[in-house]
Amino acid sequence: YVNATQDPWAKNFQMWDYIAEELPALIGANFAIDMERQAITGHSMGGHGALTLAMNLPGRFVSVSAFAPIVNPMDSDWGQKQLTAYLGSDREKWAAQDASKLIAAKGFHSHILIDQGANDQFLDLLRPAALAIAIAEKAQPATLRIQAGYDHSYFFVASFMEDHIMHHADALQAL
Repeated sequence: YVNATQDPWAKNFQMWDYIAEELPALIGANFAIDMERQAITGHSMGGHGALTLAMNLPGRFVSVSAFAPIVNPMDSDWGQKQLTAYLGSDREKWAAQDASKLIAAKGFHSHILIDQGANDQFLDLLRPAALAIAIAEKAQPATLRIQAGYDHSYFFVASFMEDHIMHHADALQAL
């Protein structure tokens, strides 16, 4: 969920603009909904995007939640490789794409809900412990649940989806 600045990705890989601007405009133009009342969620890379969008666009989203999000790409080998490929080697440009760094720097204006499978095969890439530390240090209102017996699958997402829907419904009803 970045706008790539490095070739060969820069010309066509503008995912931040698509998710933050183009998709909401398309939804607003085609559905009778109140665009002032938005919530965001995602799984894995989508969870990364949900968290970074919510913190980088203050006031846009009433609530945010994520399933097994990538939360600390700046400090993982995989994340460093991806961020370099898309954004170049300037680590300061990467910070806006790292949820653990964003929590530490900005936080989010309301409670965050995150579920993570304890048996997730990608824990070393996702780095939920880094997010837990940032949440604690910032005193960010959040629930980070490590779900025993679950991995990175859609079964995991489906198992806890109702909780996430209720998280967003409560925040939207409070408006």
